[in-house]
Amino acid sequence: MENPTNCLEYLKSKTQVDVDSLDIRGVFQIVSAELGPFVDCTSNQADAYNELLNPRHADLLKKTAALANEIKAHYHHVNYEELAMELSMLSLAMPIVPKITGCILIMVNSFYSYSTPMIIENAQRLHRLCKYLDPEFDTSRLIVKVPSTWEGMQACRKLKSFNIKTLATTAFSVEQCILAAEAGCVYVSPFLNELKAGFDPSYHDPDPIFDIIVEAQRYYEQHSYSTRVKACAAVNVEQILQLAGVHAFTAPADQLRELSTMEQSTTKLVQRSRFKEQLTKEPAKEQATEHANGNTDVNMNGHINGHINGESTENVTETETDKLNFIDDESKFRLAFGRADDGKAQLKTTQALSLFADYQRKAEAMMRDNDMTKIGA
Repeated sequence: MENPTNCLEYLKSKTQVDVDSLDIRGVFQIVSAELGPFVDCTSNQADAYNELLNPRHADLLKKTAALANEIKAHYHHVNYEELAMELSMLSLAMPIVPKITGCILIMVNSFYSYSTPMIIENAQRLHRLCKYLDPEFDTSRLIVKVPSTWEGMQACRKLKSFNIKTLATTAFSVEQCILAAEAGCVYVSPFLNELKAGFDPSYHDPDPIFDIIVEAQRYYEQHSYSTRVKACAAVNVEQILQLAGVHAFTAPADQLRELSTMEQSTTKLVQRSRFKEQLTKEPAKEQATEHANGNTDVNMNGHINGHINGESTENVTETETDKLNFIDDESKFRLAFGRADDGKAQLKTTQALSLFADYQRKAEAMMRDNDMTKIGA
């Protein structure tokens, strides 16, 4: 009889496991010490806002407010609130770097999702702000998260020439994944479920994008792209285990802890994975320790044309497929993306960016409330 395997350790042997948390003194510290180290630490405006609500960050808010007022004259195109928000996010994330082997990931302002120049400026500013906070900080360990819009990916294309690493976030279609690879993103993050499902416990996404995640990784490997698939937004650990074998997966601390308490036979774990063909062909790979270098041990050929044509590819035979090009053809991309999953991919992307924008607005209001130059005025 086959001995059971710890589910988290199994996942880490097949997939780079990242943690989604900015709570360095609490959940992250505990989970990292018990179950880590992990590779990357991701975050977004919702993570930052919810973490900054903790009273223990009162001093951090005062310091970032003072610094924002001190340096805002150098940033003519950004207001105090936005600058303070960015300083606060970085102040939460940068101390996590010594506790991981890879990078921290910080998201640009979602209000810029459809402006290439503003995204470029935002990404460059995040790099400069790191140096204000810590002149010794290694900015190669910062990856900027950029929305998977046409404008966002054109920004990533330019940012690569500045040696700024990017991740394409809020991806819900193969088309977005292809565009991200063409733009030179280090990672693309397909959201397995609608972002709404992560904020509203009563909502259930009827159509998680398992197939798109699998097909994107196959396409990258077939055409030798260095971009890696970093899946996210699972609503439970069962969904995570179904993606064992994906290049990387980001999960919150509670899901990682739950996986660490589960055991199952390796045979059953392989069979439940959407990457089971890969897992049965190849020996287990070690969790990545070199981060964002564009290399991967996965070697999968696949058939992607079904998704491009709006059809399921779940049962197709793996074959060679033509390399597609979107990066130089805006009309072609917009048409293909608009048709993806009968328009659902575009709707999900818009919904996700709107939710992140809501938290950006809430966080900026918090920064306004902590502006000592205005209090009592």
